[in-house]
Amino acid sequence: MDTRRPDDALDHFRTGYLKLRSALHDRATRTPAYPLLFDELRAQLERRRRIGVVHVEPANIDLVESLYGWQAFDRTMAGLAAVVGTLRGEELPEGALVSVGSVPADRFVLFVPAGHDGEELTHEALAALAAAVKVRLESASDDEPFATLTPRLSVKVGWSFLSEDPFYRFERRVHAAVEEARSLPDRRAQERDRVWGAELKQIITEARIRTLWQPVVELDSGSVFGFEAFSRGPRDSMFEMPRAMFALSDRVGAAGDLDRLCRSAALREGAEVAARRKLFVNVLPSTLGGSEWQSGAVQDLLTSSGRAPEDVVIEVSERAVGAEAESLAEPSAMLRLLGFGLALDDVGTGRDGGEALERLRPDYLKVDPSVVRGIDGNLVKQEIFATLARQGSAIGAAMVGVGVESVEEAETLRRLGARYAQGYHFAGPAPRERWTS
Repeated sequence: MDTRRPDDALDHFRTGYLKLRSALHDRATRTPAYPLLFDELRAQLERRRRIGVVHVEPANIDLVESLYGWQAFDRTMAGLAAVVGTLRGEELPEGALVSVGSVPADRFVLFVPAGHDGEELTHEALAALAAAVKVRLESASDDEPFATLTPRLSVKVGWSFLSEDPFYRFERRVHAAVEEARSLPDRRAQERDRVWGAELKQIITEARIRTLWQPVVELDSGSVFGFEAFSRGPRDSMFEMPRAMFALSDRVGAAGDLDRLCRSAALREGAEVAARRKLFVNVLPSTLGGSEWQSGAVQDLLTSSGRAPEDVVIEVSERAVGAEAESLAEPSAMLRLLGFGLALDDVGTGRDGGEALERLRPDYLKVDPSVVRGIDGNLVKQEIFATLARQGSAIGAAMVGVGVESVEEAETLRRLGARYAQGYHFAGPAPRERWTS
C-alpha cells in the first residue's frame, strides 16, 4: 500500500516530469528535442494537410569534439543554435519550430507549418527554404566561434514533409519524416556520384587526362631542379579540378585506375619536359605495392622514354598516408632500392606526420602552402618550418617549400633551411609546350 501523502506523491510526479523534460532539453543549445513538440505538431496537423521538416546537420561536428574537446563541441553547437534562432522571420517563417535531433544536441530539426505567406508549403517552396538555410549557416561558418575550426565546419541540410496517416502512430510518422529529411543529402549525393562516376570512368577509358608541369627551383642558384606533374581532367568540366576528380574516383572505386593513368601520362611526357631534371610524380599510397612496380612495367615505361628510376621522385601525401605508414614502409623501401626517390607532400598541416617520417624516411619533405604563405612575417610559421627542417635533417631529407608567392617568402625559406621551392613566384603549372618551346 502506498503510504505517501498526496503532497509527497505530487512532488514525486513533478520531480519525475522535470527529469524527463531535462533529458529531452539540450543544455548547450537551450533547445528542446523534437519529441517535446509532438503535441504542438499534432495540433498543427489538425489545421493543415502537412508540415515541412528541415533537418540541419553539421557534417563534421564529431571532429570538433575529437580534436578540441567536448567544451568546444558544446560552444560550437550553441553558436549554431544562435544562428538558427535568427533564421525565423527571414529564411524561416515566423511560425517555424526549432528543435534538436537528440540530447546532447548534434543536429537540428526545424518544423515549418506554413510558408511566409501563411499558405501551405509546396515542394518547391520547402526546397528553396532549405537551400536558403544552408547558405545562411555556411556563410556563418566564417564567423566566431567557427572560424578557428580546422577543418572548416560544413553543413548538410535535407527536407521532407510530415503528414497525418491514420494507419501509423503519430510519433512514428514524425520520426520517419525526420529520418527522411536527414537522409536526403546522402541519397542525392549517391545519385550524383552514380552519374558523375560513369562519366569519370569514361574519361579514364578514353585517357582524356591532361598533365601540367610546375618547376621545382633550387633556392641558392635559382636554377630549375625538377618539375612536378599535375593531372587535370577535360577543360570546362567538373573534373578539371583535381581535388574533385580524385575525391570522386575514390568514392566510385576508380582511384587505382585514375592513379595509374595519371602516373603513366606524367612519365611519358616527363622526358620531353624535364630533360635530365627530376620528375616529381604524385602517387596514391595504396598503389605503392602494386603489381606495376613489382613487374617492372613502370621501369619499362621509363626506359622507353629514355629515363631511369633515379630521375623520378614519387610523391605521397602525408594526409593520405595517415595511419598506414607502417604498412607502406616495405613497398617504399623496395622502390628506393630500385632507384626511385620519395617525397612526403602536405607536410605541416597539423596531422601527426612523425610516424610517416620515421617509417618512410623520405628524401624530400614538401611543406604545405598553409605554412609557407606569409611565412616571412609570421614567427609562428617560421618556428613550425624550422622544426620540420630539423626533423628533415635528422633523416637526411631535403626541404621543399610549396606555394611560394613572393621573394620574401622564398628568402625566408632559404634562411630557415629549405633547399628547394615551388610556387607562382617562380611559375605556375603549365602545359609541356610552355617548357619545351
